[in-house]
Amino acid sequence: MNTIPTRHHVGDIAAPDPLSLPPISSSVTSGMKRSFATMAMLYAHDSDTGNTDDADTNANARRPLRPLSDSPSNSIYRVGSWSAPNSPPRRTLPHDPITAKFDADASIVLAGIRGAGKSTLAIMASSALKRKIVDLECEFHHLTGLSSSTYKKRHSPGDYGRRQITVLQTVLNLHRTRAILVCSWLERDVQAMLQDFSTSNPVIYVLRDAKAIEAHLKGYDKSKVGALLDATSAVLRRCTRFEFFNVSEENLDTHSGSASPPAVPDQRHTAPYLTLKRAERHFLKFLSLILPQGTIPFVESAFPLASVPVEQRRFTYALALPISAFLDRGVDIQELDVGVDAIEIIVDDLATSESGSTSSLGLAPHRASEISRVVGEIRRDTVIPIIVHVVFPERALYQEALLALYMAYLSHALRLAPDYLTVDLRLDSGFLSQLTAVKGITKVIGNKQLSQVNSPLWGDSSWLQAYQKAQNTECDLVRVTRPASSSRDNTDIRQLRVAVDAAGGPRLPLIAYNTGRLGRTSMCFNEILTPVTPESFKEDTLGLHDPTHRHLLPPLTALEATQALYSAFVHDSMKLYVFGANVGYSLSPAMHNAALKACGIPHHYRPLSTTNIGTLREVISDPQFAGASVGLPFKVEIISLTHSLSRHAKAIGAVNTLIPVRHLTADGGIPDEASMFNNVSQAGPVKALYGENTDWIGIRACLRRGLSPANAVRSTSTGLVIGAGGMARAAVYAMLQLGVKKILVFNRTFANAEKLVSHFQNLLARDALPLLSTGLRSQDNTSFHIIRSRDEPLPENFKNPTMIVSCIPTHTVDNTPDPEFTVPLHWLDNPTGGIVLELDYKCLTSPLLEQTRREAHRGWVAMDGLDLLPEQGFAQFELFTGRRAPRRLMRREVLRAYPDDQEQSHTAQLEPRLNRIATQIS
Repeated sequence: MNTIPTRHHVGDIAAPDPLSLPPISSSVTSGMKRSFATMAMLYAHDSDTGNTDDADTNANARRPLRPLSDSPSNSIYRVGSWSAPNSPPRRTLPHDPITAKFDADASIVLAGIRGAGKSTLAIMASSALKRKIVDLECEFHHLTGLSSSTYKKRHSPGDYGRRQITVLQTVLNLHRTRAILVCSWLERDVQAMLQDFSTSNPVIYVLRDAKAIEAHLKGYDKSKVGALLDATSAVLRRCTRFEFFNVSEENLDTHSGSASPPAVPDQRHTAPYLTLKRAERHFLKFLSLILPQGTIPFVESAFPLASVPVEQRRFTYALALPISAFLDRGVDIQELDVGVDAIEIIVDDLATSESGSTSSLGLAPHRASEISRVVGEIRRDTVIPIIVHVVFPERALYQEALLALYMAYLSHALRLAPDYLTVDLRLDSGFLSQLTAVKGITKVIGNKQLSQVNSPLWGDSSWLQAYQKAQNTECDLVRVTRPASSSRDNTDIRQLRVAVDAAGGPRLPLIAYNTGRLGRTSMCFNEILTPVTPESFKEDTLGLHDPTHRHLLPPLTALEATQALYSAFVHDSMKLYVFGANVGYSLSPAMHNAALKACGIPHHYRPLSTTNIGTLREVISDPQFAGASVGLPFKVEIISLTHSLSRHAKAIGAVNTLIPVRHLTADGGIPDEASMFNNVSQAGPVKALYGENTDWIGIRACLRRGLSPANAVRSTSTGLVIGAGGMARAAVYAMLQLGVKKILVFNRTFANAEKLVSHFQNLLARDALPLLSTGLRSQDNTSFHIIRSRDEPLPENFKNPTMIVSCIPTHTVDNTPDPEFTVPLHWLDNPTGGIVLELDYKCLTSPLLEQTRREAHRGWVAMDGLDLLPEQGFAQFELFTGRRAPRRLMRREVLRAYPDDQEQSHTAQLEPRLNRIATQIS
């Protein structure tokens, strides 16, 4: 009987003790594309035990006739980044590590068992990358006339194997570029070919939680599925380069993308494919990390801080939690990430006193899957960077097997494409250099963290030597820490910083602080990725495997660290405003003040209603002026007060955000983004005013969130803008930034619509449109069409719109009555629905929103100004403070502060939307 490794407690190392393979009924296997369990467990067992008996001889008879390259792999370790996580331990990397770079058009392989969601992910990737999908099972049927299961029944195993390899060889040769290949085959020869293919193309292992696989493979109980996943993971990790954990999404009972309340009692709910939206964004984010920049067009973030790496900003924080906090406590990361700039996952498996013995099997498959799941869930739920910190076991300095196991953990971490990975600087320089050569987009933090109280003082040369070692091995950052034994240790860190400044070589961002309660002062004044802990976990070891590693858990919160900077006068309390003719009703003060308080920033945001722009001059010259939101009627007029505009504000021709500049460049110009962010919370004379537009960022974010995967933007996608004012310009600009090539405009005054269209046609003609995407540009010419009347049929070269943005008021303005606007029914004829976004938030039950909600059963999603306000507010908060916006908190505060017609709380009506905020990516 075949055997598989035993499943152990979290953190255990795979043990050699076998577990009998659970019997699998014929009814189960007959319903599968192929016998996953039998093959997977057979090959996992053969490979793990190094079996070279007749089974290997028979396998060799089925080797492909032609290799895929001139340099076929001759070692099972030449997979993934360098060594499969469950491979026998090795001290060093292979002599010829695989490069971490691929061509932009390299085909992608998605490999995994049935139920992992490969086909769905392939559709998402195909739509975003404009590539064809090639399913190997379909190709087998196309080339042989039979399904693989039927072919296997009618032919000998050897003939089936040879035929399978021929099909795979043909597919890989024909589709090396511009394709998404889907593979569920696990045979040994398939593994060898995928392993070789991974040297030039991204080969991704897609896995999923046991519950989802159990639901898909009917007939398996939980224990069988767990055994199957462990065995297949052992196989698939050998022949794949990367790993994506496909987090299962609940089929939310939503009314719309914004979870708006039902308009009528019998309203049907939105199609369930909207529940895949987070999965789509999660997978595209993952692909953007492993593919060359710009490969996925129009996926780049529009938010200001996204353009500045965390290590280039001052006073950034990493929420540091052991992996057990995510596995055992079910931590909701969006409730804990307020005021932080990164998430650090501490994997302390190897540094425990109980891990004295190791196994030749390396990292246990189920433990590797748990690490993958945690990284996947965090990446799905937040947009901030992820740091994976595998705690180095000091015993590995003299225990070869433990050192190899540490390397296996690092290897697995690189498969997940984290933003940052720590690597201990006590390792051999040759190994460090090999690792940095295959790290891909992941930034390596050279790490030296000592836990002994008698560790060398900061003036000791060993600390500078560690920094120089990181330089010589091409690390991207350096982190060094030691326990504080007195308050003087906090000032002594300056000795290291002075030595680093005097040293030659590339300048690496330095993270240096003392650990423990006595080291809190040095942590507060460390400028890069200071570790912080949630308030609720502050006095808890959080399930660390070894309580003696308490130094790994920081003794302060992000709130405390930020408040300390203001108490020490590093930063100043500032004033923020919203300007406009009538901004007393604005929800922006409630939203921004709640966010400022949560982050520990003592600024105050207040409304200022005026019709005379001259009254603003005194406010904007105040030394404590930190910025303003700009409302009507000043969005164009305010430009006359600015010294410089962002490229987006120039393209739109309107400004909704005003930022004071207190430090100019040597030639008197506006500094770059990093310099601006690093000085925004310092009072002083205002030397210039910088104008930005974040309305388009909010509209773009709403459209991206509301468009289902079925309506993903393609070259034929059509958008419709209602109105022709400043917000309509922002809407057109947002659509162009999403890659929309067909744009319809409808406005009461035709001449104003012509001006809007002419404005963007001129920009496009001069190639002056500052597209975020560095990928595909205007291969197809962008087309505009002005709709003259509601009865006019759409042009033949325009498909039905999938996105409609209404930029007209829903309430009485200057004695002009509410337009009571709805759209003609033929504008809603798109068979897969779409999104209607109404920018106003004074009325949540406007005729247009009610009309859209009645079409929810056909896939139409209604979103309103309460969706838009926080999205554009996130960008403003970043510009005002240089800090990441607490997104969930700001969304929640907008809904809580929204008043009804009697100025009473609207919380009860909006409760469903409040409850569903958790499903929105932060």
